[in-house]
Amino acid sequence: MQHQMETELKPKIQLIPLAPEGIGLYCKLGEQAYRDHYLHLWPDRDPSPYIDTSFTREIVTQELGDPNNLHFLIRAGKEYIGIAKVIKNQKPPELELPKPLFLEKIYLLGAFTGQGFGEDTLLSLHELAREMGRQSVYLLTMRKGRALAFYHRMGYKVLREAHLPFENAVQEERGMYLLGKIFN
Repeated sequence: MQHQMETELKPKIQLIPLAPEGIGLYCKLGEQAYRDHYLHLWPDRDPSPYIDTSFTREIVTQELGDPNNLHFLIRAGKEYIGIAKVIKNQKPPELELPKPLFLEKIYLLGAFTGQGFGEDTLLSLHELAREMGRQSVYLLTMRKGRALAFYHRMGYKVLREAHLPFENAVQEERGMYLLGKIFN
């Protein structure tokens, strides 16, 4: 009964398609969520090599102009809690997945992790993939940390090893996995 009450009190998440006027908020949320979870990947805890290639107004504006990219603000109730980005037509290198959708970025602010919002977001992205006629999804995640166990719980399987593509990241932290999920 307690779990049911908590579920009823937690606001449902929404994936809000990014419009040009939301780019500043998208960049701010993305950068903060990344800083909340991934500073350990960078010497001196300085993630600017990643931030500068992912969360600048110029980069996001350019990405938004490509119809292959879909960007979302993630909102729970009235609060914006993170961002997501998917790439419609990109197959995983050297792997065959049926009609895949690449979940390139899913970042939630640290204050909203561990509360079920990640699961809600991922399920919403799965629903989006199915609506687009996709039969599978894939993503990259770090080998270390809580995210890997979360994705396993959500039915993802390790497809192959990968590495964070930034040479200046902390070497022992660069290990990643490419994970995938095929829909039934």
